[in-house]
Amino acid sequence: MGSPALRSACFDSDVLIDYLQGAPAAVEEFRRYDEHHLSIVSRIELLTGAARRGVEPQVRQFIAACDTHELTHAIAERAYRLRVSHRLRTPDAAIWATALHLGVVLVTRNTRDFPTDDPTVRVPYRL
Repeated sequence: MGSPALRSACFDSDVLIDYLQGAPAAVEEFRRYDEHHLSIVSRIELLTGAARRGVEPQVRQFIAACDTHELTHAIAERAYRLRVSHRLRTPDAAIWATALHLGVVLVTRNTRDFPTDDPTVRVPYRL
């Protein structure tokens, strides 16, 4: 019996890639949520990897089932503040800012760049 479904989360590219590759922990985590959000940055990263691996149509189909969020001025401003306060790279800051803007948790396994003790960041597994 799995964990109860949660309302929604924003997924970092690493978890989405793991999910698309069938990693059991990522599949389990993804299924915990009713709504799946991703930053436009994650869309770019997923499609770039998909093109290199020759699986672009399948990844586009997956992305279409998620809610993709554009980089607005509000998200960009928040990303700027995250870059300064946490010394993040622009893509990571934009992804986290998207989650914060939506008021949902960021699901990632990137413990190098994201603070694991922050309640807005969830690291459900490590590979």
